[in-house]
Amino acid sequence: MKFNRTKVAQFQEQDCKLTLREALAEFYSVNSHLFSVPEPDTVWTELLVHHDVGHVFFGVNTSILDEAAGDYWTLFGTDMSFKEYLAYAKSPEGKKLIENIGFVNIVKSLILGLPLLYKTCIQARKMNRKWKTRGYEQYMDTPLVEIRKEFNLEILKYK
Repeated sequence: MKFNRTKVAQFQEQDCKLTLREALAEFYSVNSHLFSVPEPDTVWTELLVHHDVGHVFFGVNTSILDEAAGDYWTLFGTDMSFKEYLAYAKSPEGKKLIENIGFVNIVKSLILGLPLLYKTCIQARKMNRKWKTRGYEQYMDTPLVEIRKEFNLEILKYK
C-alpha cells in the first residue's frame, strides 16, 4: 500500500483547468490499475462515484494518506453527516473495504495523517459553503479552477 502523497495528475493542482468531467476521467485513468469506473446502479456504487468526485474536487488521489485526507475533507468540507459517513462504513461493502485495507494500515494512516487532519479542518473552515455529496452534476462541465474559486477551496499542497 502506498502511503506517501504524490502528485500524479492535473486535478491535484489548485488551478486545474480541466472540467470536473474531464478531471474525473483523469482520476479514473491514473487509477485504472486499482479499480474500474463504478456504475452507479446500487447505493454503494453510487456512493463510490460521489466519493470519486470528491477526490477530484478536493484534489486528492488514492494513496493511503490521500484517502485519509479525502475522508477528512468529506467530514469537514461536504454536507455528509458523520452519522451518514459511519453508516456507509458499517455497511457490508464498507466493512469489506476496511478489511481489505487492513487494521494496521488504517491505524498507521490515522497517525501519519494527523497533520492532514489539522490542515484539512483549517481549509474546510475557509470554504464559503460545503460541497454537496449529491447534486454536483451542475458542475460537471465547469473547470475545476472555477469551482474551487466559487467554494473558496484551497486544496492541500503536495511537496
